[in-house]
Amino acid sequence: MQVLVCDDEPDIRLLYRSAFEAAGAQVTTAGDGLEAVERAVSDCPDLIVLDLRMPRCDGATALPQLKLKCPGADVVVVSAHLSFDHFSDMETLGARDCFDKMDFLGRIPGLVSHYASAEPMRSKKLSQ
Repeated sequence: MQVLVCDDEPDIRLLYRSAFEAAGAQVTTAGDGLEAVERAVSDCPDLIVLDLRMPRCDGATALPQLKLKCPGADVVVVSAHLSFDHFSDMETLGARDCFDKMDFLGRIPGLVSHYASAEPMRSKKLSQ
């Protein structure tokens, strides 16, 4: 499974990368939405982890481009500033799921298992 992690914080990218690799995924990273679109086109990831708030090009701006350029990839949005309205907006733009950044790291092994098996998510994570 190929994963693209997009976050403007280098430490977060490193944490997520390490956790995804420990769960058996191959990982590339991007520091903003523009770089994520470039990497998605060249790497064709199975899963894209997209931060919502980033300088230069945020997740909401990058998401439609990612879905257009890499339609086979599932996109999950991760943010410390996520509300139900944000979730609805991101879902409308093509996000498969949205997660709070504070507990995302612990969810990574389950996400690798889940998305590697290509089963649809059954519940929205904001309600948990």
